[in-house]
Amino acid sequence: MSDTHFTMQGKGGVGKTFTASILAQFFAAGLQEGQSLKLIDTDPVNATFSQYKAFEVVRLELQEGSNSQITTRKFDQLLEMMLTDDQSTFVVDNGAASFLPLSHYMIENKAIEMMLDAGRTVWIHPVITGGLGQDDTLSGLDHLARQMPAAVKIVVWKNPYFGRIEKGGKPFEEMPVYKNHAKRLHAVINIPDQSADTFGEDVKTMLQQKMTFDQAIGSDAFGIMSRQRLKITKEKLFSSIAPVFA
Repeated sequence: MSDTHFTMQGKGGVGKTFTASILAQFFAAGLQEGQSLKLIDTDPVNATFSQYKAFEVVRLELQEGSNSQITTRKFDQLLEMMLTDDQSTFVVDNGAASFLPLSHYMIENKAIEMMLDAGRTVWIHPVITGGLGQDDTLSGLDHLARQMPAAVKIVVWKNPYFGRIEKGGKPFEEMPVYKNHAKRLHAVINIPDQSADTFGEDVKTMLQQKMTFDQAIGSDAFGIMSRQRLKITKEKLFSSIAPVFA
């Protein structure tokens, strides 16, 4: 069976959906004959992933009617999809509101173990940021590293959009959370830290339009230099990602 990828982080607005969209674009570009890609949006509040027109994203409704409470039983549908499809790679974008319910569901139901026993490789992709959200995202990473079975591959995505990821002058790799879990981390991916008023604005506009890199690079809505900067960003990201899944 193929791989299952979850973007998970308890802090909202840190780039989980961006990460999911990058994974979707990367895996879609490398699909072989007979393989397929299944994309799932489980965010009950901001279902941004399902708004990408370039993808066929299934939105998993976790709430019933007007009830704002998440019905964890709904996760059964997600697991059944994965356990009955041995030809697809899954990318699941999980929102901040469903972070704890999904984590609890996975642990209580031994869902990870079921997927592993069925031959799936399970990947967890937590995003960490600088700025005001840094402590919350580091705490989310610590939670996942402590709770997830050892066979789960954890890939940390460092997002510098909100500021440098450092504490007391020390980078992430020298922080206690990294040192405590270094053996658990399969890889650390650095989202390019580029000029905010050029590269940053181009990527921001692309995300606001819910466009993929290829769509934006091929669109007349972006100027020549904007398309060039997006091409550079895509190449940097994909070259960072490729060794992780080689």
